[in-house]
Amino acid sequence: MRVLTTGTPFGAVQVARPLDEVDSVLDRVLIVLIVVGLAGIALAAGLGALVARTALAPIARFTRRTEALTADPDLSKRMEEGGRDELGRLAASFNATLDALESSIEAQRHVVADAGHELRTPLASLRANIQVLEDAERLPPAELAGLRADIIEELDELTSLVGDVVELARGARSDEALDDVRRDLVARALAERFERRAGAVGIRVQAEPTLVRGDPERIARAVSNLLDNACKWSPPHGEVELSVRDGRVSVRDRGPGFEDDDLPRVFERFYRSDGARSMPGSGLGLAIVRQAAEDHGGWAEAVNAAGGGARVTARFGPVVPMPDEAISGTPPLS
Repeated sequence: MRVLTTGTPFGAVQVARPLDEVDSVLDRVLIVLIVVGLAGIALAAGLGALVARTALAPIARFTRRTEALTADPDLSKRMEEGGRDELGRLAASFNATLDALESSIEAQRHVVADAGHELRTPLASLRANIQVLEDAERLPPAELAGLRADIIEELDELTSLVGDVVELARGARSDEALDDVRRDLVARALAERFERRAGAVGIRVQAEPTLVRGDPERIARAVSNLLDNACKWSPPHGEVELSVRDGRVSVRDRGPGFEDDDLPRVFERFYRSDGARSMPGSGLGLAIVRQAAEDHGGWAEAVNAAGGGARVTARFGPVVPMPDEAISGTPPLS
């Protein structure tokens, strides 16, 4: 009840009125507020779900696309790149990863195909020679000795080819395999080894103390391939120049040099010029040099030297500052 009291000359007067009407209005307002609130919450939830679904639709399509690629690994397919937002950048990054993966798999297929092609010749020759050996009692001693020498030579060539293919397939190693490498000491040790092996070919070494961070085995293998290539093309009693300076390893021979058509392809796998087909080798030596150099953050190049001969240079990453006490040392290879 709402009560009104007022005074009069005759006393106090009170008037009372029930609040049922006000309570009824308030109850209706409460119901309206509840209904409007619930409707607003439902509308907000619906709009939120719609906006979220619309915003996440490209991500859902991206997910379905990646799942389809996983189920059917067709590397020729690519994601649709649209816009410059984060999703577009993600699609571009995913496509770049697919490009790199496709290139890697294609390179592996080429290596396997080329290796299989190169292996056919020595294997066929070995099989023919071994079949001839079945009638060894009918052969003259001189032919028998020559046949055995051919088999040993072909086995050496086959072993070298397999080793080169394994070296190319191995690729870059983890950081755990890296170490500080004295490139000048590696070059001097390998030069001494090749001089003893080559005999008639001399090797002149000019090496500055140089320290790099890398894989010792791969760097030594690359330098060895450079020297082997130079000694193979050097004339008898010729001289090979090996220099290590400014972070580069450069080897020059006194041979005929590269043909102009061969220069762009000397670092290709299994490529052999017309003049090299009659020589031992698999055509992988300089390819290993370039791969090792690039895996160490460097490069490799081949040019015809002024005055005759060829010069092949490789750089194996940045040079590491070397303390003075580290300049004196012994070669890491014997």
